[in-house]
Amino acid sequence: MRKRIKAFTNYQLRFNPLFRLKLKQILDQKDWSAERLKEKQNQSFLRLLTKSVSRSKFYKKYYADHGVDLSQIKSVEDIHLLPIITKDHVRKNTSDIVVGNTFTKAKGRTSGSAGTPLMVYRDYNSTLIEGAYSWAQRSLFGYQPGMKVISLRGNLYRHEMKWYDPYFNCLYLSSFNLKEENADFYYQQIKQFSPYAILAYPSSVEILANFFSAKGHTLNVPYIFTSSEQVYPHQRAKVEQTFNTTIVDWYGNAERTIAIEQRENKEYYELPLYSVNEYKENCVITTGLISSSFPLIRYQVDDRIIPDTKSSKFRIKEILGRHDDLLVLPDGTKVGRFGAAFLDIHGLEYAQIHQKVQESFLINLVVNDMFDKASLTQIQAGMAKIAGNNISYEIKYVKEEDIVRTSAGKYKLVINELDV
Repeated sequence: MRKRIKAFTNYQLRFNPLFRLKLKQILDQKDWSAERLKEKQNQSFLRLLTKSVSRSKFYKKYYADHGVDLSQIKSVEDIHLLPIITKDHVRKNTSDIVVGNTFTKAKGRTSGSAGTPLMVYRDYNSTLIEGAYSWAQRSLFGYQPGMKVISLRGNLYRHEMKWYDPYFNCLYLSSFNLKEENADFYYQQIKQFSPYAILAYPSSVEILANFFSAKGHTLNVPYIFTSSEQVYPHQRAKVEQTFNTTIVDWYGNAERTIAIEQRENKEYYELPLYSVNEYKENCVITTGLISSSFPLIRYQVDDRIIPDTKSSKFRIKEILGRHDDLLVLPDGTKVGRFGAAFLDIHGLEYAQIHQKVQESFLINLVVNDMFDKASLTQIQAGMAKIAGNNISYEIKYVKEEDIVRTSAGKYKLVINELDV
């Protein structure tokens, strides 16, 4: 009963007239001209900066220490005059960054995939805006609040296999019990519920795709909305075939300083007026515009993202992931995008690349009986195509439990322990 009451309260807080107003505003923004968006972005940025300096202890001191002359900041074009902040700044100054009373804000945490988890604060307004942006993307694919959906995103732990939320019309399935002996349970739950969409980590639906494929099971789910992990080509192909579905991806961070959505043409785009993003070689300098109560201005996100500089529509060419998702070759070349080497490999269930020294690396493979010499040759050819013929690596066949995941259960294709 307590869980049901909490679900009802959560629904009322998230889907109300204020949410619908914000959703309409975000949908309308998609038709704005580049000039209008730029003007609105300038206004939002300057308002955020003014409030942060006047009401946040951290920014008042930090900018004074760096000799920032705020009179020089006339627009977003001057943002480079402000100093960068990092996760370490946020970790050490969390309470001083906050604007207003922390008792009126919810706590959010990063997964800790890059080290110690980070705590941030979120106010009600920013939570509504974040939700509205998310639903604006989903509405592009015909998914509306109230339609059947399954969530496979770590909401339930090992002690609880499923729970149905009647208010969101959402069937929650545990992502911590994904093992072969439970495969039929997950298959029957998805088939009987017949959702319009599944919300999931890419690695979670990949695990199910492996189980179902081995048993000859297929499903018909119109869309799978993924987030929180990078979607690799081999994962996308496998999942889309098994579920007869289309994966729609969302890139974002727990700090809510950047968000990028995939649209109907399968291309990725910045969300208008969500943030100001400065793309660097090994990181993105982000300024979130949706939260003025926990402002993060010129905040460094250690992901490699390549924008389409020729597009006026905020299009993103590639999301390459963290800089430690790269392999470093003996000659110093940094190479990424290895997902293509594992695309359409018969019998391959999982792959993970580990690098501890620059001279070589290890590829761990989890395979089934369909994996043969031709499959291995295809992987080797793919690796050579991406990294060249003179690379040194070892291939090792391991069990699924040997595939390394974060404390939150997230999967990375490349684990690089070098200082790259």
